[in-house]
Amino acid sequence: MLRRISEVWQEKTQGFREAGTLLALTVMIICLAVLSDNFLTPFNLLNVMRQTAEVAVIAVGMTFLIICRQFDLSVGSTFGLAAVFIGVLVRDLGFGMWPAFFCALLLGALIGLINGLFITRLKIPSFIATLGMMGILRGAALVLASGYPISEFPDSSYFDVFSLRLWNIIPVQALWMVIVVVIGGYILARTVFGYEVYATGSNERAAHLSGINTDSVQVKGFIITGVLSAFAGAMMMAHLGSATPLAGAGLELDVIAAVVIGGTALSGGVGSVLGTFLGAVIMAMLRNGLVLLGVSSYWQVAAIGFVILVAVYIDTLTNKRGS
Repeated sequence: MLRRISEVWQEKTQGFREAGTLLALTVMIICLAVLSDNFLTPFNLLNVMRQTAEVAVIAVGMTFLIICRQFDLSVGSTFGLAAVFIGVLVRDLGFGMWPAFFCALLLGALIGLINGLFITRLKIPSFIATLGMMGILRGAALVLASGYPISEFPDSSYFDVFSLRLWNIIPVQALWMVIVVVIGGYILARTVFGYEVYATGSNERAAHLSGINTDSVQVKGFIITGVLSAFAGAMMMAHLGSATPLAGAGLELDVIAAVVIGGTALSGGVGSVLGTFLGAVIMAMLRNGLVLLGVSSYWQVAAIGFVILVAVYIDTLTNKRGS
């Protein structure tokens, strides 16, 4: 019976690779709505979208990398360092908020470039290179901030752009998330660079022999991820009104989980930004639902791991026939 259901599901969803993730999200929404009266309230759903924003923005960049068969474990540290970097530029060097913001984006691009060159030129595996970078960047954030949060920033339109609520209802972070997802999805699905990303991940040697500069493609993927990590850190700082050197610790695991839940294959060559967005929503809704249900934080970790396995298994069933 279960086998027949699986076959019918594959037939109905063939060509829609995000179907498994969408099914998992739908089941989760129904279950949480039944278990908690507060889950489907507008206020809570808007809060979930705000919580989704930071992970989803970084996960868009990580999608490019994982499709290329690469990883970036330093995104959480880049996230925290970018916020601290803005704080130090404003507090200690007299920068305005906007110049400091753009400097943080340049810092994210530089971090991505260094990661990419370590991996493509020095041939250090991305897992090892970015693991080392993760420690370096976290240490740099702690040194710059002297281990303490940086706060009391001057008034600036910067905080309105990244932290207000549109019409006093919709968190602006959700709007920025949608913009990044749409642009990232278009680049990946509709541009030559997107084609090169898929080709590099599917068969790097064949892509290289066909004239694609695979090293350049991977370096660009790291730069995109670095910039988006810094952008997400800047949004977080605007929302909280402070920069904490330990911000983003463990964030890289949520980002990678969102990408994988969204159907991007760890073996490379397969994935989409839409799937990643759905994966990020699943992560945020799961955490939110468990809090509403009063589940212990210890059990939350186990529940999240279980849902990741289930979502990936469903996606595997969905895509088996098309892959």
